[in-house]
Amino acid sequence: MIRWYPADWRARYGAEMVALLEDELEGTTPTVGLRVSLALAGTRQRARSGGLPGDGASPGLRVQTGALIVLSGWAVVVLGGAGFATLSEHFMEAQAPQAQALARGAFTMAVALALCGGALVLVGAVLALPATLRFLRSGGWPAVRRRVWCAVVAAAGLVGATIGLAHWARHLTFHERNGGDVAYTVAFLAWALLVAVALGLLAAAGVAVGRRITLERSVLRAEGALAIAVSSFGTGLTVATGLWWVAMARGAPWFRVGTRPGTRPTPVTLSLVLVECCLVASSVVVVLRRRTHRPGAVRRLTSPDVAGAAGVDGATSPGLPDDGGPFAQQGDGS
Repeated sequence: MIRWYPADWRARYGAEMVALLEDELEGTTPTVGLRVSLALAGTRQRARSGGLPGDGASPGLRVQTGALIVLSGWAVVVLGGAGFATLSEHFMEAQAPQAQALARGAFTMAVALALCGGALVLVGAVLALPATLRFLRSGGWPAVRRRVWCAVVAAAGLVGATIGLAHWARHLTFHERNGGDVAYTVAFLAWALLVAVALGLLAAAGVAVGRRITLERSVLRAEGALAIAVSSFGTGLTVATGLWWVAMARGAPWFRVGTRPGTRPTPVTLSLVLVECCLVASSVVVVLRRRTHRPGAVRRLTSPDVAGAAGVDGATSPGLPDDGGPFAQQGDGS
């Protein structure tokens, strides 16, 4: 049951926790409530070890953790943005020229935000490259090898599938590409699933490396500023997509539904809902990032006492009485 707690916490307090559980249970079967309580306490401790909950961790660790959260969120943004690019194909042809201003402006804003955010993510990767090379030269490759190879294989498969699907799509009409050809629709859904898997594996590989490297304070400050900007771009992209949706619902509601022009069907489609859900989920990441990565944490990186605090794979480990799960109060009295 204590496997819910992080490995470093178990190594330090696991034996004491097991002894406490055995004394309290006296050979009886743990109740569901106890198991749930231990799971919640262990999850909180894992979050605390990663610098998530407030100011418990060092400023450097919280900034680095926040940047990694934003990286994961940007993978969701890319997934939603790819879906939006597909859904908005040829949207200008569906509206009258006098009704195109809002949709065109929202689409242009979405593209600009996506390009800027992607560029900043690449800048962050380049800044972290020297620390990554130091980590690999010092023998860190075995710790991340499996995740990196999985990401590479998935990315290679995605490239091949994209080339093949694009070649197929060029020989189909707009109607066939949007549900008229069953075989193409199935292939497209499989490709979308592959995109999601590849992005998830790439983000996981990036996080696996990022949480193990040690960044210089100047680089860490830059990564923190980039994370703030990228998360803001992700939120802006969500808003721009919503505005495009509203504009199309007002000017050409038949565009995504597939009915004839001039009809007024509901503009709400499953594909659009899924795209917007991906983008909203990425915006939720901004909330998590703000809990872990406040601007004050970036400013405090100038303090000498945080040198070397970032890049540590473990983190804070409060004593057992402070976060001992359901028996914390009994532990205080023992």
